[in-house]
This record gives sequence, structure tokens and C-alpha cells, in this order.
Amino acid sequence: MDIKVPLKMLKFGHEDGEGINARVAGRDDGIAALAANLNANGQIENLVVKDAGDGFFSVANGNRRLAAFRMMYGEGADQPIGCTLHQVDNDKAFEYSLTTAITAEQLHPVDQYEAFARLEEHGKTEEEIAQQYGMAHKQVRQALALGRLSPMIRNAWRKGEIKAEVAQAFTLAADHQSQDKLFKKLVKENDLDRHSIRAELGVKPNEDIGVLVNFVGMDAYRARGGHVAEDLFKEQHIVSDDVLLKAMVGERLAKECDRLVVDHGWQWAAVEADLPKSWRSWPTTRVDVEKFFTPEEEVRAKELAKRADAIEKAEDYDWEAEQAIGAQIDALKASVMPRAFSDKQKAKLGCVVAVDGDGNLEVQYGINRPPAASASEAAARSPTAGEPPEIKSPAKKTGKAAEPDLSQALIQRLSVQLTIAAETALIQDPDLAISVLLAKFASNMNTDGIQASVNGLGASKLDLLGAKKFADNLELARALKPAARVELLVLVAGAALNFQRFSSNDDNLLKGNPGLICDAIKPEAMNSALRGAFDSKDYFSSVPKALSLAAIKEALGADIARQQEKNKTPEIAAFAIANVPPTGWLPESLRIKGYDGPPVKKATGKLASARPKKPAKAAAKKPAKKVAKKPAKKK
Repeated sequence: MDIKVPLKMLKFGHEDGEGINARVAGRDDGIAALAANLNANGQIENLVVKDAGDGFFSVANGNRRLAAFRMMYGEGADQPIGCTLHQVDNDKAFEYSLTTAITAEQLHPVDQYEAFARLEEHGKTEEEIAQQYGMAHKQVRQALALGRLSPMIRNAWRKGEIKAEVAQAFTLAADHQSQDKLFKKLVKENDLDRHSIRAELGVKPNEDIGVLVNFVGMDAYRARGGHVAEDLFKEQHIVSDDVLLKAMVGERLAKECDRLVVDHGWQWAAVEADLPKSWRSWPTTRVDVEKFFTPEEEVRAKELAKRADAIEKAEDYDWEAEQAIGAQIDALKASVMPRAFSDKQKAKLGCVVAVDGDGNLEVQYGINRPPAASASEAAARSPTAGEPPEIKSPAKKTGKAAEPDLSQALIQRLSVQLTIAAETALIQDPDLAISVLLAKFASNMNTDGIQASVNGLGASKLDLLGAKKFADNLELARALKPAARVELLVLVAGAALNFQRFSSNDDNLLKGNPGLICDAIKPEAMNSALRGAFDSKDYFSSVPKALSLAAIKEALGADIARQQEKNKTPEIAAFAIANVPPTGWLPESLRIKGYDGPPVKKATGKLASARPKKPAKAAAKKPAKKVAKKPAKKK
């Protein structure tokens, strides 16, 4: 019998005697979303109830809807609720609850996402869908993206032929045609997984593109002419111009440096990537931020500490919850940190800015940057906002002066050049190449310097047999002569190398396995390959003036280095680029055990122009003409 019951006269089934509600877990889950839906669409289905006496009714089926109604109208409201009354005892009412819970099947995810897409087609906005179904805006965008997948992808998902993560990866493809084409290709190659899809679509797994896009803002990047294929699930977006993206990151960080100096009174501020590796050892002034909490912040801090303590002591310890609370505590302290320093302290100290792993601005305050030891070192420093002009008074010479540090960005580029050179030289020695490969396969999984699953820097250029499927490659490999197989294995060994270093704290590129491999290669081959891979223009344009002068001194002599000291940094760099590489000079980071360049060898011949305005080509023509005349006279 269908009846209308005032909300205040309805009781939860689990509160009635022995309890007639079979659901225990998840009773309170998603009530807000359910309330939003009921508010938008009204009550569609009656609650199933039994008479509980004294005018009250107990709910056998619909207890979560009852909770939603109470959220909407209040527990003591007279709002009439549609119910279906069954005159049954507690046992039968419990069976009704259990039967409904077990037999009520949830929509398949594909059906749910298609339904959301249909709502959009009928004019519902993302905001309206989010409000109506109690979903976060990002959840709605994810659901709509999945609902818009091509019918081919959706059917494969519905049939269980692909997993949810595979379907999610296809949302990065531009349209249905692109999705279907890629799906057919990867099915044919038996390579249909999330990683392969993303690789085909251009996702670079080793770059934090998503982090950088989050930092500059997707709208801002698009406004500058960039295009983004947004990854709603892993945030590994695809961008059309990563050079533009990184330039925008640099611009924002530079503006932040200016703001810290001009608006907040810090003596200096610098981008972390521009600093030498030694900056982390610079003195840092510590402050107790808790002393600077406002009353409201103090209450908030105590509340968070209490929650963290409760999580730690709970029997069912929740690591993720503890991490979330810890992040909130750190965020609170970080927001107070800038005002914990006095104006007097700021006038003497500086800040270092960077992008954190979530795409947010990270600022480290209170860094005491050591003053430059000389005017030349001060001029050689990386650009910063508010750089202090202070210079240390000359100290007594007690030996070799410490050289300026290389930036972590330059260290990474040098390590790539070292890898390329080692690959070029290694494949000239088949015995060593195969030995390196065998040593890797015989060692543990994490072997520094060589990635024998062929994920090394040369992997993208490697095309061994031409097929995609293992079965086809096996057939092709078996058809090769033994010598040809050895030649291909040598190429694999070279492509498996990866000596990259990403930390400025690790500027010894030849330590560990990379050093062992490079030193084992024949020196003449390795030195030649290193000089071919070394990017002198990048190096001398990136290092401080002092390092350019040191290179000139080693390669061309102390007299020439002294002549260059009076010039500006760009002029010295241009001179070094034109004149140092022909001598065979290499930076210390690339000097193997068998290094045969300066200062071992002395430079010979005329020098190229030191002035950047005159191209190096013009300077190089003079000695070329003289060489041409001499043989003519001898004739």
C-alpha cells in the first residue's frame, strides 16, 4: 500500500529492534550526492517501510535516501515522503532489505559515462551535472571524457577486452578516428596497454610536463599560442611546444624572485636550477613559525596535531590520512614562514624558488649566500634578483683556488653528451659491448649506467629487426647469420647506456659504472667520441667566467688567459668557443682515465677572434689562406 509519511515519523531500519537494514558498510557514503540528485529530480521511488508502532515507520529499503531527505529538510521536518507499506515482521522486512541490496546491480561504468555524455548532449552544463549528482567538477570532466570515447573503444571496455586505465589513455587522442586508428594498430601489434598508447600519442614519461603546465596554468599557456591535450587522469599532458612551456616557467619564477626582493624586502632571490650544487650547504637562518601564529592559526594547528595523533594511535592505521594531515600542517607553516622573518633579517638574507612535484611554487627562505671571493667571481654568478654586490676581502693564498660550481642543468646536459660519446665508442669494440650487456643481465635489476631493457638514451634510434611482435622478431633473428646477430647485440649494448645525472650534488659523471665502462673503452675511440659529443657553445655559454678563463689557460696558456680577463663574460665565452675546442680540450667532467687533451698538449696555430660581433668563420679564414700559400711557394 502506497502512503505518505511525515519525515519526522520515519526511522532507520537498523535502529528498529533487531534491525531490518542489511547494509552496514557504506551507509553514510555519498549522501550529499544523493541529496543533490533528489533535490534536482524529486523522489522517484518510494521507500519500503513497516509499521513500527506509535505512528512511526521503519525503513526496510531506502535508508540512504532517508538520510538524504534528513539532510535536505531536517530530522524533525513534516515533509511528506512517499512510502510503500508492507505489513510484515522484522525477519521479512530484513529479507526485503537484503534482496534489494543484492539484486540491485550498479550501472557498468561505460553505461554511466555514456549517460553523462547524453546529459551534456541534451544541454546540461558540467556545473549543473556536478551539482545535481554531487560530484566534483574534475570527476564530471573525467566522466564526460570517457563517455565521449569512440564506440569501438567503449564496446571493447564494456566487453572486458580492455581495462579502465587503457580507456582513460585513449581520451588523449584528438577524435574518434584517431582513437580507432590507434586502437586497431596496437591490437594488431599485440601491444595494447596504457604505456604504449601514451607513447604513441607523444607523452614523454621522463618529463614532468603536467607539473609545469599546472604551474604556469593551462589557460595562460594556450593564450601564448600553445596547445594542450589534457590528461584528466594522470596529468601527463601533451603540449605542442615544450620550449615555450619551459620559458613560461622561467618567466614566472623570475617574476617571483623580483617580487620577493622588491615587494617583500629580501636581499636577493634566485631560481634553484640557476644555482650551483653547493647552495644547499649555505647557512640557513631557522625561525620558529609557531611563535608567529595568529589565534586562528594556533587553533587550526592544534586541531590538526590532535587529528594526526589520533590517526597514529588508531588500531586501523591509515597512512594516507596521516600524509594528508601532514601536508595540511606543512602548508599552514609555509603560509606563516614569510612573516616570521624581520625586516632586518630579510635585508641580509635571500630566497630560492622552484616548482614542486605538484606544480606549485616552492620558496625556501632565509638563505645566507656567501659573498663572492672576487669581482670576477661576482660577475660570473648566475642572474638573481637583488644580487648583493658584497665581495670578500682577499684571503691569503693557501693553494689552488676553488672553482665555481656547475649548475645542475649543465651537469645533466654534460651527462647526456657523455652517454652519446660512450655509445659511439662502445659499438666500435664488439667484445667489450657484449661483455657490458652480459654483465648487466647477470647483475641486479637496478644497475647504474646501463638500462639493458633498452631504455637507454639510444633506444629511440634503435631499429634492430623492424617488427613489433615478438614472434615476428624471433623469426627474423633466427634467420640472421651469427655474425649479424653479434653486430645487433653490440648496437643494443650502446643503446642501453644512460649516464644521465639530474642532481647538482652529483657532478662526478664518471664515478661508478659509467666510469668503469668509459675507462674500459679504447682511449682513442672514447676521446674522439667525447669531442664529437661535447657541445662547447652550450658549455661556455652556461659556465661562470672563471671556468671559461680556466679552460683558456689550460688549452692556450696563461698569457692568453690573462689577456682575456679584462673582457666581458660574453666576449670570453665567444673566444673560448672559437679557440678552445680545436685544441682537444674537454671539461673535467668528461675526462676519462685515458684523456689526451690539454693541459697535456699545447695549443698551436693562430687564434680566432674573441669578439662576439665578428663571426668565428671570418677569423678562421686568415690561417687557412696562409696554409694554402706555403705549398704554392714550395712548388
